Amino acid sequence: MLSCLIYAALMLINAIFFHILPVLLTKGRFSPGLATAVVLFLPAGMAVWRRAGADGTLDAGTVVLAIAGGALLMAYPVVILRLKSRHYFRQDR
Repeated sequence: MLSCLIYAALMLINAIFFHILPVLLTKGRFSPGLATAVVLFLPAGMAVWRRAGADGTLDAGTVVLAIAGGALLMAYPVVILRLKSRHYFRQDR
């Protein structure tokens, strides 16, 4: 169940912090993926968390691990994009 919660946390983090929040902070400037975030990611992510709560599988440790795992998965592509310009990873020499 933890892996499902990690991916649900990933969907919620992506929807809120990378699509919905930028639109709110820029006073309505459109963000690609906003419709998908609102129509798919939020309902699916919330449904998984709701189901886990109803099943009684949520405790403090599970919540923390799931959110941390989702945040790490979300951060991974950003880190890789930053690293690709490092000297070690350049293939043009």
